[in-house]
Amino acid sequence: MDNHADFRFNHARHSAAAALQPQHIPDFQRLVKDLRFGSRFQFLIAEFNDVPYREALIRQIDEVLAAEKLRSTRLVLSRETQPDFATVEADLRRLTAEYQAIHVIGGESWFDDARWQAFNIRREAVAQAVPLRLIFWLTTAPISRLAQLAPDLWAWRGGIFSFTVAAVPIYEAPVPRNDPVDPRPMAERSKRIATLRAYLQNSPADDLCLPLLNEMAELYFRLGDLDEALRILKQELLPLCEKLGNVCATAVTHGKIADILEARGELDEALRIREQEELPVYEKLGDVRLVAVVRGQIADILEARGELDVALRIRELEELPVYEKLGDVRSAAVTRSLIADILQARGELDVALRICKQEVLPVFEELGDVRSAAITRGKIAGILQARGELDEALRIREQEELPVYEGLGDTHSTALTRANIADILQARGERDIALCILEREVLPVLEKIGDMRNAAIVRDRIVTLQAQIAAQLTPTSSDNPPTCAD
Repeated sequence: MDNHADFRFNHARHSAAAALQPQHIPDFQRLVKDLRFGSRFQFLIAEFNDVPYREALIRQIDEVLAAEKLRSTRLVLSRETQPDFATVEADLRRLTAEYQAIHVIGGESWFDDARWQAFNIRREAVAQAVPLRLIFWLTTAPISRLAQLAPDLWAWRGGIFSFTVAAVPIYEAPVPRNDPVDPRPMAERSKRIATLRAYLQNSPADDLCLPLLNEMAELYFRLGDLDEALRILKQELLPLCEKLGNVCATAVTHGKIADILEARGELDEALRIREQEELPVYEKLGDVRLVAVVRGQIADILEARGELDVALRIRELEELPVYEKLGDVRSAAVTRSLIADILQARGELDVALRICKQEVLPVFEELGDVRSAAITRGKIAGILQARGELDEALRIREQEELPVYEGLGDTHSTALTRANIADILQARGERDIALCILEREVLPVLEKIGDMRNAAIVRDRIVTLQAQIAAQLTPTSSDNPPTCAD
């Protein structure tokens, strides 16, 4: 390699690394150096835990490889089109004619024990027949499983490169629910609270206070004032329910207290209330539907604690069959949507996608529930984004999800959908447009409606984008920084 080519390569890899998080620069430079100077066949493992960041890394790697006349592409693993490792091997053989490097995506959901073992058995045949640099993008769990199941294949690895980032909470996107959405703006709901307080100061009869206190606590909860909502429930509403001897209302109030504790992250106490104060009452009353609802809420808490297998068992065996037996098709569809969420969290993207497309979306469409259908399409887009299918994910967000929220006047869901669109654009390298969307169309809305949690996430995204854009600007281009299109 001559000095000019050496300088060109080093300049390219250093420039590409400047857009990454600092802790990942050494691994990135080592990876692209291995890709450039290593053997034609390489089995490399890139560890990640954030899809948009993975996409940014792939784009930077491809830019460096392209400058070296090395063509790269991606192979997305799917259980629908690749039922076994033999089909994957055939796909890799086909790609050898045109490419020198392959990003293998989706392995965290595609590989199971049998497929890892099949790859292990075929490793020598693959190395001889597929002269490609194979970069397997995997999350932590399947990497650990690979080391345990296929030690021989593990020994063949050319290197492990860590690109994990600090966990960033995802936007709390809307989910299909059975409770109605309150469309009133914050000012109107605040005015209603003042009206309720004025009426309650006149000491109305206990049976009249019950629904009014319940409504006021709900309003505070929706406005994000969890402390005041909890105070009303514990100090005013719960004692009143017990005084009236209303067993069902007492259980419902316990459930609302658990809702707030769950929202505050006090999961253990929320779980105790669900299991000991709420569920036994409905079981004693013989209300099978409310029992199923509470078991679903218990599954929510277990899922939040990371106990995905137990949560999935409850959804599939204790919640869903009740709604099916009752003929409650909407609640069954909502539960299946939540099952898909758990499967997606476990990395089973293909199954989650099938459920959303075939078992959830058609139900909401038939019921004419346009909002829940839009939410489901957003979930489908999220799964496709996780599989690296960014163009289709973007199309669904822009054409099938966003217009519904805009038509409904749902400014909150509209803002969150635009935030998700910005994430896809960032992953595609369109950072300037993504930044404009977050700064102009998302953050002001979230701040206005009081969604402080998602606003904080957006601010972090904005800072990251600004740093990435600044790192890529050359002295010449910085004289004319990118601007938003009007």
